Amino acid sequence: MHTQTSKLTAVSMVLLLLVSSTIALGLAGGASLQEAGNAGNAGAATVTFSDQTTAGTTVTVDSVNVSDGGFVAIHDSSLFEGNVAGSVIGVSEYLEPGEHDNVEVTLFDVPGAEFDRSELSENDTLIAMPHRDTNANETYDFVATDGAADGPYVSDGSAVTDTANVTVEQEEVEGESYTVSNLSAPLSAEQGDTVIINATVTNPNTETDTQEVVFRFDGNAVVRDQVELEGGNSTTVSYSLNTSSVETGTYFHGVYTQSDGAPAQIQVVDEVQSFEVTDLEAPDTVTAGSEFTVNATVTNPNAFASEQPVEFRFQGTLIEARDVSLTAGETSTVEFQVDATGISPGTYIHSAFTRDFGQSALITVEAAGEEPPTEEPTETEEPTETEEPTETEEPTETEEPTETEEPTETEEPTETEEPTETEEPTETEEPTETEEPTESEA
Repeated sequence: MHTQTSKLTAVSMVLLLLVSSTIALGLAGGASLQEAGNAGNAGAATVTFSDQTTAGTTVTVDSVNVSDGGFVAIHDSSLFEGNVAGSVIGVSEYLEPGEHDNVEVTLFDVPGAEFDRSELSENDTLIAMPHRDTNANETYDFVATDGAADGPYVSDGSAVTDTANVTVEQEEVEGESYTVSNLSAPLSAEQGDTVIINATVTNPNTETDTQEVVFRFDGNAVVRDQVELEGGNSTTVSYSLNTSSVETGTYFHGVYTQSDGAPAQIQVVDEVQSFEVTDLEAPDTVTAGSEFTVNATVTNPNAFASEQPVEFRFQGTLIEARDVSLTAGETSTVEFQVDATGISPGTYIHSAFTRDFGQSALITVEAAGEEPPTEEPTETEEPTETEEPTETEEPTETEEPTETEEPTETEEPTETEEPTETEEPTETEEPTETEEPTESEA
């Protein structure tokens, strides 16, 4: 346990700067340090902050006395480097004038501040600092106003503070460690690029658990996350790395849990040249509703491995973008399967693009019913006019020989029936009129 009046440390030097750069903002624009100190002394304050162990989400201030009311804020060690408002990582509720014991302060929940984590992940020296409520709204506005409101209590020209060494106690993993898979990250990046790293984290246990997941770059922990997952569930963790301050070279990085991890390698370079594109291949004509294949040859001209997107566009519209990884100088064929369903008949431009290069060609889409190529062969029905050979029925005109029926006109002889006109003699029935003699019967 320490008191502000009993020590002269680096903290005191920073806090002198703090008073001059922030407290004065709450007074008249040109107020001097002396005026700021006098204003701070208008209300007295004391604070006691002991070394402690924490789970990382809260800390406890032993006691704080604020004569005019206000807050007790928790600053992290970046305050020593002059980071005033940005060092505030926790603040109490509004405290009425007077003394308060065992004040619990929630970390990483500060009005006006944004954080990329929800708990303290590493041991640190923290500073407890009573702040005034200068605008009397019972809301801590120091961060939101960049120090213009709710500045700290001051004693003898310095802010009233106390420091504590805070140890973060990591929770023991009761079940199996989370696993890491599917790490994705570029193989190379230009210096100054922001690199995105993704990985899948899985809880192999049957119960819900919370475990630490760490992203490391060049061996150093860059981000620590506490990830809660139900049993058997997975999630994607994503990290952003700005390479502006990273020197060119090859680095290892990765995502790690207690017992598992997925490492990778990235090369930071001055310039990454775009992949080249050659030999675009596709059919000249396709049928609407069918699928067709487009191939393009892609080459990595760099002296190092690189992963870059290759796009296929149809009449300018992006159909597919695929990340292609190639080693130094490697050439590969990239294949796209394209569905022509819903495309109206016509002639279109299709293209394969990389960042700086590409090739385009024309393709004609024909209506499904047209199918002229297949119809032309079906015109072989003309040969089916071989029905003309079926005119070999002409030989069947051998029926003409069947006109030998003409000989059957030998029926003419059958006209000998004319002799059958001998029936005329049958008129001899006249003699049958000999019935006249029968008149003798008379």
